[in-house]
Amino acid sequence: MMLKEIGTYIQSQGIGTLGDNLFLGLMPDKPDNCIALFQYAGSPPDLHWPGEYPGLQVRVRDKSYPAGKTKIEQIMRVLHGLHETVLGDTRYLLVKARGSPEVLKRDANNRVELFVNFEIIKERD
Repeated sequence: MMLKEIGTYIQSQGIGTLGDNLFLGLMPDKPDNCIALFQYAGSPPDLHWPGEYPGLQVRVRDKSYPAGKTKIEQIMRVLHGLHETVLGDTRYLLVKARGSPEVLKRDANNRVELFVNFEIIKERD
């Protein structure tokens, strides 16, 4: 649910289109230039209020390093610092980047993959 909510938010900001060049939980071989969102384990859930601390990884793949870098920086600007926002049915208290975007690798087709990880504080679904 979190990936869909955040993917829909990114799309609403004019950065990518779900199912076209913005994907949830996978990065397909095509198109060459795309965005993929992955959820990973964050910190344990809170014991005293219905809160969770999941991790989010955003990956951008592009044939051009400058274009990929621009795209992941756009995503950083719309997500880093997002707070007290309801997306779908979930209240997000804070979305915070864990660092700057980095190069993950170049694949066999010489496309660059960049990534950035986020810490999230949200109410439990």
